Amino acid sequence: MPSYSTDRRGALKILGSIGASCVAGTSGNELYGRTAVETGHHHEAGAQAALPEKPLYFSSADFAMVSRISDLIIPQTDTPGAVAAGVPAYIDFIVSRNGAQQSLVNDGLRWLDEDAARLANCRFMELSEQQQLGILQPLCEAADGGKTQGRMVQFFALMKGLTADGFYTSRAGLMEDLGYKGNTALESYPECVHEH
Repeated sequence: MPSYSTDRRGALKILGSIGASCVAGTSGNELYGRTAVETGHHHEAGAQAALPEKPLYFSSADFAMVSRISDLIIPQTDTPGAVAAGVPAYIDFIVSRNGAQQSLVNDGLRWLDEDAARLANCRFMELSEQQQLGILQPLCEAADGGKTQGRMVQFFALMKGLTADGFYTSRAGLMEDLGYKGNTALESYPECVHEH
């Protein structure tokens, strides 16, 4: 997997718009940190996630597309990206349990292939990274702008939310990217300083 420069993470405006974006209707114990242990997808931070032998819901081709989309949303920088954090397996787990999300994701993946065919007479996975981002960027801007009437914008908003949930509840996202130390005793509590 290529290592991207730190500014690449802003390509789909990931950090400014999705922090703490838990998907509605998903209980806390379904978030990645818990399910990773149960499903065996948790791994040491920075290590490449082991892909499941067979996804729970997606076909191999669809799972590859989901992996690519999550990688474009949170690419590897100086910290692991979505794929290394096991996000595709998390998305597969969540979508496997929700019929409405299955329908939305199926429509979205088919639409991406149709748009790629119109653009370059090929499938989404065969496009260059710039072409893939060119298709996803308008969806991202619409979702970030609150314009979620279109089904494809809803699809991207779901993918972005699931990617954020999976990444920021993983060890790589929580500890390496956000720097969370957890269970650390403090000798003193720093004083809050407000600038006036």
